[in-house]
Amino acid sequence: MLRLEAVTAATRDRDRVRALLRRHGVLHLTGFTGGDGGLTELAGWFGRPDVVFPREHQVPGRPVLRLQSNVPGLGANAGGQYWHADGSYAEVPTEVTLLHCIEAPAASGETLFADMRAAYRALDPELRELIDGRTAFYPCRRIAARSMAVASAMKTVRMSPEEQRSKLAELRDVHRPLVREQPDTGERALHLNERWLRTIDGLDEARGARVLSRLYATATAPQRLYRHRWTVGDLLIWDNYAVMHKAVPVAGAGRKVTHRATVAGRP
Repeated sequence: MLRLEAVTAATRDRDRVRALLRRHGVLHLTGFTGGDGGLTELAGWFGRPDVVFPREHQVPGRPVLRLQSNVPGLGANAGGQYWHADGSYAEVPTEVTLLHCIEAPAASGETLFADMRAAYRALDPELRELIDGRTAFYPCRRIAARSMAVASAMKTVRMSPEEQRSKLAELRDVHRPLVREQPDTGERALHLNERWLRTIDGLDEARGARVLSRLYATATAPQRLYRHRWTVGDLLIWDNYAVMHKAVPVAGAGRKVTHRATVAGRP
């Protein structure tokens, strides 16, 4: 993680920021004051920002910004409390994520990051040989259908049956490599997801589960983790090729509100 100060869309530091992100994996921009317009413009430095689905999770007037909070009825609630890279379910997974803190709890509610490049380098040679070139199965349609059903039953998301069918029609079950290369640097990194990744292709279920357990244990070893405690105005930018992350629940009555933008990678 690298901490930067006084970076806004107006500073015209695009090339420097992009290069620093590739090198460090996570950037912490302190005291960001650019607002939603500045966040949208910064996201554009990395490509075309994704439109948020469902619409009720969009920041009003900003279709590419997602409103996230631990406040019932305010945007997307309790998301990402598992190890993952963003957009693993999408046809073209997310490359860059930007997350701006609007309200921060006094304690807890941190975001954890695991360095997946360091994790790959730390693997035993035998395990690295086993997973290089091997894919894993993401049954996206089944998982998404179950999630939509639960959200509808709990009334945390209001989607018509037509909207649900339309979204499910866009999804495909996919096979993704366990090791990815960052397109700009060629650096190799593990690619895991505790929710969407279910089995390893070519291995029986029991052996695959053992391999995944070893991969997660290596990736989340304390020496490869960064824990970010949020302050109002913080803006984190991370490379989903380089890191995976996990949200820590907010304890007690504290409030946490963030605005998020994502940019898909290259097909």
